[in-house]
Amino acid sequence: MKSVVIVRYGEVALKGPLVRSRMERALVEHVRFRLSYCGFSDFDVVLERGRVFVYVSRGVEDVAKCLTRVFGVVSVSPSTEVDNDIDVIKEAAVKTALTVSREKSAKSFAIRARRVKSYPITSKDIEKLVGQAVKDATGLSVDLEKSDLDIFIEVRERSAYIYTEVFRGPGGLPYGIEGKCVALFSGGVDSTIAMWMIAKRGCEVLPLHMVAKPFYSDKAFEKAIKVLRVFREWVPRKEFIALFVTNYGDLLKRVADSVKRRLTCIACKRLMLLIALRVAREFSAKAIVTGELLGEVASQTLDNLYVISKSIGIPVLRPLIGFDKEEVISMARLLGFKEAMVGLPPCAALPKFPKTHASVSALDAYEELLEKLSQEAVWEAKSIE
Repeated sequence: MKSVVIVRYGEVALKGPLVRSRMERALVEHVRFRLSYCGFSDFDVVLERGRVFVYVSRGVEDVAKCLTRVFGVVSVSPSTEVDNDIDVIKEAAVKTALTVSREKSAKSFAIRARRVKSYPITSKDIEKLVGQAVKDATGLSVDLEKSDLDIFIEVRERSAYIYTEVFRGPGGLPYGIEGKCVALFSGGVDSTIAMWMIAKRGCEVLPLHMVAKPFYSDKAFEKAIKVLRVFREWVPRKEFIALFVTNYGDLLKRVADSVKRRLTCIACKRLMLLIALRVAREFSAKAIVTGELLGEVASQTLDNLYVISKSIGIPVLRPLIGFDKEEVISMARLLGFKEAMVGLPPCAALPKFPKTHASVSALDAYEELLEKLSQEAVWEAKSIE
């Protein structure tokens, strides 16, 4: 018997042969990185016919939980690998049932079997044969509808795998496989989840944070760092870099002093996109990511989004555009981004009555100023540990 974690992936397996091979190699590399990042050293990773198998000498459940933060992984299961002889399978299933039923105080069980087509015993017959052996050895009753204990069996060409737990992963595509994006990142819940969602779709993210003192709380920078440290858990890179525009407060003051009061927010967002475009060109990024939700605040009406993003020149991706705030908060809570949900006082530059339906011509009057300010932006890179 061997302790092994079964790692399942979804849409990667649906790609054409060349793309699939490239994505599988990336996924295996990220699995190895994540295990090392979590402090594991004694492991062996094997890719075989739509599965990744991670062989370990100890801590199989901890290894499985560690791998739930790898983009591209649909689910993982700590399991036992045995020979695919039916008698060996029965023996291993009985041993598993005896151990786990005591831990869970289970009174009923069910066998859930799958097998490769070449295996001579059908899945249903495997369930019957193994189920009878478990029932005889444990005295547990069979309940196929709502059992206290599900024992899963996967029979492959040379081996069989017995497990009782399935931990969900994020799914999606391997991190970075689609290229790099610059993510406008405030540290708030919207920009955090937008960044996570685009990373799930295979993009490497370069967070770009505007340090907007004195218009915004001094705590905003600290909050951003804390959130990025949580996000770092998802990044399979030796170094995770974020950029901080250190003079954005000065730039915003010049915006506030120059544009019509009601256009301040729209001009500010336009300036952020222009700075992000500069960063994208310097770091060879293919798109800009924002956390905007359609209609949530004045600057995020459809008219204003159109005006803000006009003629940027590269895609502006808005992963949350169809979400409502409660959905975003629920995701943040589920993913462990608690710090992102901590509220801060609103920006002091926010007008009392912001323009909700600006025209292109209204903002065009300030485009030369905004272009000039974007060229004056100064950023520094920080490695997030």
